[in-house]
Amino acid sequence: MLLMTFQAYPDGPGEPVAGEQEALRVANERFTESGQLVVVDGDRVGFLRRDVRGRFVAVRERPPVAEALGLLPHPEGGWYRETWRTEVALEPPGYGGPRRTATGIYFLLQPGEESVWHAVRSDEVWFWHRGGPLALVLGGTGEHPPAGGTPGVETVLLGPEVEAGQVPQALVPAGTWQAARPAGDAAVLVSCVVSPGFDFADFTAR
Repeated sequence: MLLMTFQAYPDGPGEPVAGEQEALRVANERFTESGQLVVVDGDRVGFLRRDVRGRFVAVRERPPVAEALGLLPHPEGGWYRETWRTEVALEPPGYGGPRRTATGIYFLLQPGEESVWHAVRSDEVWFWHRGGPLALVLGGTGEHPPAGGTPGVETVLLGPEVEAGQVPQALVPAGTWQAARPAGDAAVLVSCVVSPGFDFADFTAR
């Protein structure tokens, strides 16, 4: 039987588990309110990823870029780390409480990963940094994300080839459904800045 150590990241106390599936089961039974969890097998560290409903659903090895930047699994898909949160706060109408004026994150998508349909109450600007192009799909402000082939869906290509129609930054207006995936076979590193600042209370995903 393969035994791994199951623990909180980065250095919580560990306990043995018989593989990744048991780690997921134990996490969902006993650690629903915990932060980031990992399984350690020798030199290999697997990061438990939650889905948008908060359940642990997969164990993923952290890619080198995510390792270098200290990124963790994002519930919508991919890897992220908040890098900036202003000290200035305000109480914008309709938010139900105070928010920082702006926040920023790194966000990494590997080939085969996607950022699932989601909407943020605030404006969000995506900034392309490195890797291949990114397909950012905008789906309007309806109650639900659009089905395939729905009129009005717009795809923006973020990337370095501006002469070919790619753009280095793109705005997602407040409340707009959005999804993203690498448009080629290379990973994509971007930053996302949200204003008023991001709070998971303002995040809806499908």
